[in-house]
Amino acid sequence: MMESLRNFLTGPRLLIVVLICALPFVFLGTSSLGSAFNASFGTINGEEVSELDVQLASNSTVQRFQSLYGADFEFDLLDDDFKSQSIKQELIIQKVLLAGARSMGFINESTKQEIKKDIIQSPLFQVDGVFSEDIYGAQVNSNGFTKESYIDVMTDFAASELFRTSFNSINFITKNELFELASLLEQSSNINFIKINFEELKSEIVNSSEELLDFYNENPSLFFSDEEKSFKYIVLDKSDYEDKVQIPDSYLENSYAQYLLRFEDSAQIRISHIMVEKNNYDSTDQALESIKNIEDLLTSGNDFSSIAAEYSEDIVTKDIGGDLDYFEKDIFPVEFDDAIQSLELNEYSKIIELDDTFHILKVTEKNIQEPLSEDQVKDDLIKELIETESLALMQDDFDESENMILNNNSLEEIASDLSKDISNSQLYTSSNYDFELTESEIKNYLFSPDSLKNVPYAIELSDRVIVLAINEVNEPALQDFDVVEESISDMLSQSKAVEKIVLMTNEINAITDKEEIMSFIGAYNYVAEESFVDVKRYSSLLPREVLNTIFNASGGSRINTEASNGDNYIIDVVGFNYPPESEINEIIEEYNSIGEEIINTKMSQIVNEDVFQSARVNLSNLIF
Repeated sequence: MMESLRNFLTGPRLLIVVLICALPFVFLGTSSLGSAFNASFGTINGEEVSELDVQLASNSTVQRFQSLYGADFEFDLLDDDFKSQSIKQELIIQKVLLAGARSMGFINESTKQEIKKDIIQSPLFQVDGVFSEDIYGAQVNSNGFTKESYIDVMTDFAASELFRTSFNSINFITKNELFELASLLEQSSNINFIKINFEELKSEIVNSSEELLDFYNENPSLFFSDEEKSFKYIVLDKSDYEDKVQIPDSYLENSYAQYLLRFEDSAQIRISHIMVEKNNYDSTDQALESIKNIEDLLTSGNDFSSIAAEYSEDIVTKDIGGDLDYFEKDIFPVEFDDAIQSLELNEYSKIIELDDTFHILKVTEKNIQEPLSEDQVKDDLIKELIETESLALMQDDFDESENMILNNNSLEEIASDLSKDISNSQLYTSSNYDFELTESEIKNYLFSPDSLKNVPYAIELSDRVIVLAINEVNEPALQDFDVVEESISDMLSQSKAVEKIVLMTNEINAITDKEEIMSFIGAYNYVAEESFVDVKRYSSLLPREVLNTIFNASGGSRINTEASNGDNYIIDVVGFNYPPESEINEIIEEYNSIGEEIINTKMSQIVNEDVFQSARVNLSNLIF
C-alpha cells in the first residue's frame, strides 16, 4: 500500500542536483566545450560566468531531467525556448549558491582537501585499487581541464552544495500535520459511474469506401510520406588506434619504479585526529591551551574517539571519532607525514600546529601489503597506456576532421586525409531509423532542420567519432490512397468515436429517469454502469487521472472525465469516507518517511525559487 502511495505522491518533481565527485557533468557527451573556457559572459551575483559554467549548467540540466524521466529521456527534443530557460535557471541557481558559499567561507582549504580525498578514492582514477596520477591527468585533460582546475571546479560545487543543504538541514513535520496528512490520503470515496469504452466503440464503427475517399481528399496533409534521408560516413573508433600506440623506451621500467614509490607512500596507515581551530578563539594562545587540555585528557587514559566526539572542532569527522581515513601524502599536510612516521598502531602524536589549526593524530590501522609483481604492473601499465593514447590519437583525428570541416573540405577529402573508408547508410525516416550506431545525436542531426546535404558534420560519441554527410534526401510526398487506406480508416474511426462519445455523454447527462438510463446503457456493448465503495485515491481500480478528478470533486457532484486511453467516465460522487482515529493511529508511523519527503521537496523548491528570484543577473553575449 505504502509503495503505491509513495509513487502517487512523489511523481515527476524538481530534484536538487547533488554533487558526485567523479568527473560529473563533463562525461554526459556534450562536445561543444572546446577549449574556450575562459571567455566571460558577464556575472551573476558577482560571480563570473564562463563557457565552462554554461556547459556545466547545461549538462546538469540534462542530468536533472534524466533523473526525473529516465536515462533515455532526450532533452534535445524539447522546445528550444524551454531548454534555454531551463539551462538559464540552473546556471543562475549554481552561481547564486556559489556566491553564497563564498560569502560564508565554505570555499576553503578544508573543502579542497575533501575533494582531493574523493578524487584519490574514486575508482575512475585507480589501477588495482591504487590512485594513478597518469589516469587522473588523462581523464580530466581529455575533458578540457587541468588537474588543478578540475579540483577548483569540484571544490566550488562541493561548497555550493554545502551552502544549499544548510537551508534544509533542519526540517520536521508535527504529529498533528502527519495525522492530517494520513487522514487526507487514507480517505475513500463512494461512486456510481457510467463508462464508455473508447476502443470497443471505435471497433464497431464501419466506414464506407466513399467516406474513406472523401476523408483522404479533404485531409491530404495527413497522408504525406515521411522525409527520407541517407548519409555517407566514416567512423573513428578508439580500438582502431590501439595498434598505433608505441611504448616509449624505458617507460615500463620508469613507471614501475614510480609505482613502487607510490606504493610505499600509498594509503597504508589510517589516522584519526582531534582538531582545534584558531579562529574560534580570541588568540592563538587560547587555542593552544585548549588543545593542551585535550592532550592532558588523552594522557590520563581517556578514549581518543570519545574525546574527539566531544572536543574536536572538525564538524566533518568529530561524530566518527575523528577518522580521516587512510593517509595520503597528496592530501594531508607534510606536518602530518612527519608526525606519524614514528607512531605505532594506537599511538597518538604530539600537538601539531598548522597555519589555522592545532591537531593531535592517532594511528588507528596499519595495512602493510606486498606490491604487485613487476609483470602484472607492466601489463596494467601497457593496458592503461593503450587506453589513454588510443583515445588521444582518436581525439587528434577528430580535431583534424573538425578543422577540415571548418575549411569546407568534403567528406571524401577528410576520409582520404585520415585514411578511412567511406560507408553508406540506407534511407531512413525519423520513425524507422535503426542505424547500427544507436546514439541519439546522430538521429537528431540527421533530421534536424539545420542539417545540410553534402556538408560533413562530426559527432563525438562515447568511445568513437562519426563524421557524416547527408547524401540523399527524399522530400515528403502525398501517398497513394491504396497505400494509406488502413491509416485513413483508423483516423476516420477515431474521429467518429470522439464525436459519438461527446453526443452520448450529453444524452446520458440529460436523462433523469433511472429506467431510461438503464435502457440506454443496455443498448450498447461498450457502455457499462458500476458502483464502487471505499475507493482509495491510489487504487488500481480506476486510471490515475480519473481518481485525481474524483478526489478533487465534492460529495454529491457529477463529473465527466476522460482517461488517457480515451475512455469516458460519467461519475456521481456519492460522498467521501474518512478513516476513524484508531485506524489512523495504527498506520501513522508508515507516513513518517513520506512526511519528511514532502518537507524536503517543499524546502528544495523554496530554496531554488528564492535563489532564482533574488539573483543579480548581468549577462552579455549569451542568448537565452
